Amino acid sequence: MQGLTGSLKGQLRGRLKTADMFLVMVAAPVFLLFALVPETFGLSWAGFGKLGRGGLLIVLFFLWFELLDFRRTAVPRLNPVRKTACAIMFALALIYFGGIGLAEEFTSAIYSVGRALGASGDVSNSFLMAMDYVVLSLYIAGLAVAFFGKRAILAVLTPIVFSTGMLAMYLLDAFFPYGSIGPLQFWANFIVVGVGLLSRGLGLPIYGYNNVLNIAGTHGTFRLIVFWPSVGVHSMLIYSLVMVLLATRLAAPIRRKVMYAIAGVAGTVFLNVFRIFLIAYYGYAYATSGADLDAFHNSIGEFLFPVWIIVFLVIVIRIEGRYSAKAKRAARENREAC
Repeated sequence: MQGLTGSLKGQLRGRLKTADMFLVMVAAPVFLLFALVPETFGLSWAGFGKLGRGGLLIVLFFLWFELLDFRRTAVPRLNPVRKTACAIMFALALIYFGGIGLAEEFTSAIYSVGRALGASGDVSNSFLMAMDYVVLSLYIAGLAVAFFGKRAILAVLTPIVFSTGMLAMYLLDAFFPYGSIGPLQFWANFIVVGVGLLSRGLGLPIYGYNNVLNIAGTHGTFRLIVFWPSVGVHSMLIYSLVMVLLATRLAAPIRRKVMYAIAGVAGTVFLNVFRIFLIAYYGYAYATSGADLDAFHNSIGEFLFPVWIIVFLVIVIRIEGRYSAKAKRAARENREAC
């Protein structure tokens, strides 16, 4: 019995070590880029003259969160061929992320490819950001298959969904800039109107109609014409999908899973409206120029969304923990009664 227990413990340690190695290999290229150009890792949409690579770190957070459970059941499939494949993918990822951090020629080549394909001009960073997420998505999926087999894709689906969602949104922005995508722009207009209604309810001179926010500020009047990337529609859609994925993975009855998913989506939509309202309120109360308002917009970025996800997960885990403790207590009382 002791030998069997020791064998099981040894297998578990092996699984944990393999999962840790997988996480380290995924994170290393991203952290290399962070070490080279930390100023590009803002939590904001990549716009004119700036990059917002903070989303790459959010992908790693989702991967770490998924591995909390998967690492205990994952069966390593590493053999000499798979190890060689891992080494090749790791080297290629280091070359890409190191190249865009060190070599301007490498980055310029990516921009050139985008322009040749019809992406928007030099001032847009969307095609470059899309390529970052393309590489990271393929890298996570390929490394997961090499480490644990094809079924591992489903086990690490949340970070892959988030990453592919971001690359899709950046590609849309690169090839269809501003408000040229009607359905996405509709949601942007909806958010602007929501900000206007919230401001009216609080008695603030902030008015929203279609995609225009008019702000009668204490230090000047500002008129903001907003399009779907700058309003955070991509965050609302992608984070809502992630919320649904996280909720469906819980070991809870379907009724509670649906409630968690609805709460996550509703909270994400409200948070997006509230984020834009904070920017508009800053324009009303503090901004002295358009550049000042734009600087605040860039600094607040999408900081609220990862905070909201962490808070959401903590709340759900605590609720499920209480249900689990209650079920265990009831089972123990039933055994004692028998």
